[in-house]
Amino acid sequence: MGVIRKKTTLGRLYLKYILIVLPALLASGFSLLIIFNLLLVNGKILPANFAEKKIEEAQEMIADADTVTDALIPPLCEYVVFDEKGKVQEGSLSGTDVDAAWRAVSMEETQENQFFYKVYFYKVIERSDGFCVLRYRLIPQYSSAFLREHLIPPQELFIGAAFVMITGIIIFSSVRFGRKLKKKLNPLLDEVERIKAQELSDAVECSGIREIDDILCSIEDMKGALKESLEKQWQMEQEKNRQMSALAHDIKTPLTVVRGNAELLEETALTEEQKQYADYIVRSAAQMQSYVQMLIEITKSAEGVSLSPVPVSTEALFAEIRNQTEGLINTKKCELLWKVPQTGKTICIVFDQIVRAVMNIVANAIEHTPEGGVISICVEEQGEMLAFIIEDSGSGFSEAALAHGTEQFFMEDESRSSALHYGIGLFTAKTIAGRHGGKLVLSNSSRFGGAKVSFLIKEETTSEALAGSGPLRYN
Repeated sequence: MGVIRKKTTLGRLYLKYILIVLPALLASGFSLLIIFNLLLVNGKILPANFAEKKIEEAQEMIADADTVTDALIPPLCEYVVFDEKGKVQEGSLSGTDVDAAWRAVSMEETQENQFFYKVYFYKVIERSDGFCVLRYRLIPQYSSAFLREHLIPPQELFIGAAFVMITGIIIFSSVRFGRKLKKKLNPLLDEVERIKAQELSDAVECSGIREIDDILCSIEDMKGALKESLEKQWQMEQEKNRQMSALAHDIKTPLTVVRGNAELLEETALTEEQKQYADYIVRSAAQMQSYVQMLIEITKSAEGVSLSPVPVSTEALFAEIRNQTEGLINTKKCELLWKVPQTGKTICIVFDQIVRAVMNIVANAIEHTPEGGVISICVEEQGEMLAFIIEDSGSGFSEAALAHGTEQFFMEDESRSSALHYGIGLFTAKTIAGRHGGKLVLSNSSRFGGAKVSFLIKEETTSEALAGSGPLRYN
């Protein structure tokens, strides 16, 4: 099912946002302007030139009056009275304000006896014995003296209110637009999550936005191509595993014939040199059989081998490992150091897999330990873990082996190298440890100078946990 494309675009979506925000901003501005005008009409707010008009009405009375009193001064004005020499007679101004008022008197270039200084205007009224200077501002003012004292001027108040309203409208509209855009993006985000989860069969949903739907269409095409590629890869992998398994089984028969005949040859009358050659053949054939068996196990594990955990006593597990170790160690005449706890516990494990994992590590240690060397196997309880620690007196791990020794098919080229040795055994052990809630740790032994491998599994692993973990895989 493809994506149904709609004609809505991101540009239209943004335009819709602007068409919503812009009228809201204009409406808020007009509403504030209407409120301001209503307050002016009702006399709650006085116009900016209110004081100037009142001065014109009172100018003649102030000029002719014998004495200037507060009663003569127009509303919203402050004043100071000077004699002809600039001496203050009376008034409500003081300090630097008086100096500014006198400058208004002394400035010859003032027009109509008006002077502007900072935010104030000054009106100079000539009297018979001096001057009266009125100070005022050309801004709207509250008619209430209380409001003039405790609030900022009306125009500043309305500008602040307009800023708050505009900011609120923009924030509110942006949040709504963001939520809507996020909702439109959800199908795209959902598809990304499905791809991450390898869910490639579900149909792609449309978002209603042309640009996003174009991306979703591309994703749907990509999902189809990816699904097809994964299916082909899986089929090729299955075919490769079948071919490898068939080839490994085919190789087993001639190897058995070669080894059997070589062993029979050893029983005949041979010279020492011939016996040595026959021994080489037997050893090499045995080694090749071991590698073929590993290859068969790997190909089988790729198809998935289900875990079958069973309760096993630790004593039985230790006994089986020691029995197999003693059989292997005789070929190198190495000394075995054995140390295990007498726990008497029962743990739920896949017995054969644990034994195989530990023996892979032991076989690797024996292979790289010289004759007469030391192989140490120590079992410890480390919290919830049961640790099998295998050490040897060989040459130890190289830096490359410490970093990559547990990787599948790793071949070491340095101190522990062997032309026929690949990193299958340690990789298998690591995988089995992981499926039992543990891990595999590689290091070098400070006691014996060789390698040290720690194989850890959860001591309290339950059969339900293992059964629910799915098939055991080596790859």
